[in-house]
Amino acid sequence: MSDQQPPPPSQGNQPAGQWQQQMDTPRDAKARAKAEKAYAKAQRPWYKKKRFILPLLFLLLIIFIVAVSGGEDEPTDNGTAGTSQENEAPAGEEEAPADEGDGEAEEAAEPAFPGAQEDDVIGEAGAELTLGDVAITAGALEAGDDTFGETLCTAVTITNNADEAIDFNVFDWSLQEPGGTISMTGIAGSDDALSAGQIAPGGSTDGDVCFDVDDASESGQFVILYEPLFSFFSDRGAWLDER
Repeated sequence: MSDQQPPPPSQGNQPAGQWQQQMDTPRDAKARAKAEKAYAKAQRPWYKKKRFILPLLFLLLIIFIVAVSGGEDEPTDNGTAGTSQENEAPAGEEEAPADEGDGEAEEAAEPAFPGAQEDDVIGEAGAELTLGDVAITAGALEAGDDTFGETLCTAVTITNNADEAIDFNVFDWSLQEPGGTISMTGIAGSDDALSAGQIAPGGSTDGDVCFDVDDASESGQFVILYEPLFSFFSDRGAWLDER
């Protein structure tokens, strides 16, 4: 006969599982409860599990931040663009005065006559020009005596306002014709020609200065030039005479 003993009979209608729990030791019961809890946890729906919930929340947070940042940038860009356009408009309106100023500068840069120098003192024929301490007047050109050839003459007056005597003579004068030729003074043309000598302080002298020309009837801009050979000032006088 075998030594194996049959399992104890069930007590009434008690299930085998409950009987097994009664037979387990406290340690076994604790292990069984832990296993059942782990199984129940594993059977939860996916949307209740932390490994799905946390990444999903992080993704939603990123989407929210991007959406908010994008919404704030649009007004800023529009505002910046509007400001730029507003700033550009006045600049365009100010271009006209700037162009006018450039035009005036160009006109001012044009010489009064060909060959004009920066230090020239320029006036119309008949005007009194001041060169240093000397005041000089040169009148409009008139045809002079043509016995030895055609001439043009100007009546001049020289006043010495300096403290010392100054020299003067006809060789201080020249005439620039419309074609650009510069003629020196001649020996004929007037019976009242300017002489040569000195002018004392406060004194003055006058006379005609005549130039030999090819055609005394030529029209255009003539320039009477005064530039002393010996002088303490470097300015040159120029009288414009349009004939």
